[in-house]
Amino acid sequence: MGSFGFNNQTFAVPNSIASYYQRLDCRDSMGLYVDITAGYDQVSNQAFWEFQSIDPVTLLPPSDPLKGFLFLQDSAKGNAGHAFVNFNIKPKQTAITLDTIGARASIVFDGNDTIPTNIHTNTIDAFAPTSHINNLPSNSTNPITLSWTGTDDAGGSGIDYYTIYVSTDQVNYDVFIPKTRRNDTTLSLPPNSNYCFFVLATDKVGNKETLRLGEVQCIYVGVALPVTWLYFRGKTVAKDNILDWATANEQNSKQFDVERSLNGIDFSRIGMVTTAGNSGQTNIYQYTDHDIDRLNSEFMFYRLKQIDLNGNFKYSNIVSLRYIETKSNHTIVYPNPTPGSITILVADNTLVGTIAVVYDVNGRILENIKITASSQQVTLSKYVNGTYFIKMSNNELLKIVKQ
Repeated sequence: MGSFGFNNQTFAVPNSIASYYQRLDCRDSMGLYVDITAGYDQVSNQAFWEFQSIDPVTLLPPSDPLKGFLFLQDSAKGNAGHAFVNFNIKPKQTAITLDTIGARASIVFDGNDTIPTNIHTNTIDAFAPTSHINNLPSNSTNPITLSWTGTDDAGGSGIDYYTIYVSTDQVNYDVFIPKTRRNDTTLSLPPNSNYCFFVLATDKVGNKETLRLGEVQCIYVGVALPVTWLYFRGKTVAKDNILDWATANEQNSKQFDVERSLNGIDFSRIGMVTTAGNSGQTNIYQYTDHDIDRLNSEFMFYRLKQIDLNGNFKYSNIVSLRYIETKSNHTIVYPNPTPGSITILVADNTLVGTIAVVYDVNGRILENIKITASSQQVTLSKYVNGTYFIKMSNNELLKIVKQ
């Protein structure tokens, strides 16, 4: 049910309700109370509004047939004698784009004949648009250019705007550009850091795209290092984590620092591997993190810090390994920080059907959430601003900031 009004008055209705009753005090403007009863009949698929004038003395309908809540129509008095009602209705879940919803109103004054209106038709846009951020180079100095494309489904209302997200840890993505109708932007970012981006489109009726795996593009912003990365990967063998990587076209390269983290955020150096220095061929490296059971952690995160002879450095991608079981991807959370709602995109489909637990900073359990899809929205609007944690069934711990 939406707002309604008559003559020159408009009345609001609380959000998201399907029935409404109120006695309106209109004694100052027309010397009456007006009772409004509105609702939705699920059997007949009909919405209804009933307006009843009430005499404030007798608390009964007025005896004078000319005394009612609608004034006589008068072109000199604006909306006098006019009334309106608003409502919203969702299409069936089986609806597809270009299906239509038709609506006709029937107006009855007292015991008079019904007055039918014309039929008004709304065309449905049932599906969200899709977008894609174009490939980025692995390394660039400022400024950098982001560009993207997007399409709505055939017959849809068209894309209204794009939202750009960014992350510096490949896990938590914050809104970078909230609404843009452009398809590119040029910007400068703090150098010597890795940035990952994705774009989501919203169409003109409010259908919002959800992130698809593989739609993230990353770039290192800083002085280009004289090394071409081919890959960085890892695997768990017994109680050891074995890291493998390869480079090509090394020039003036000095060393690789191997860094490890148990939470994916705070990294520390655990070893060093000397580089080939100058080489125009493929170079293969390996580092073993022995006896990982001593860390008492199910998940371990690794990255490489490649340093050249001039002291410039660049970080590799992050590799996440799970003790006993290899894990190649992270669960992604966006937007983070959030004003109230987040989307969790799980990289491991075995998490679908499991329970995630929401904690506050004191470790108190706030609620359990069943993961029903690989991309799931979670609402934190009912909680005060602050830091929260969501623990997945595979022990991944997501840190969420609500602000």
